[in-house]
Amino acid sequence: MKNYMNWKRKSHNSKGKIIIGAVAGMAVGLTAGMLTAPRSGKEIRGLLTSRTSETIEKVGKTIGETTHRK
Repeated sequence: MKNYMNWKRKSHNSKGKIIIGAVAGMAVGLTAGMLTAPRSGKEIRGLLTSRTSETIEKVGKTIGETTHRK
């Protein structure tokens, strides 16, 4: 039983790390893509703002769904 509890705790922590890593990777990729795109700075800032807001909403919704399943 003790081993199972340790395993469960470790797997729970690793899920959070995976989610954080995925979100960070998406943010870096999106930023790099925007900075290399042939658009004006004003357009890029507008796109970054809107897409960041959308991503934050999606992540919040996913986290909410995950916590309600438990």
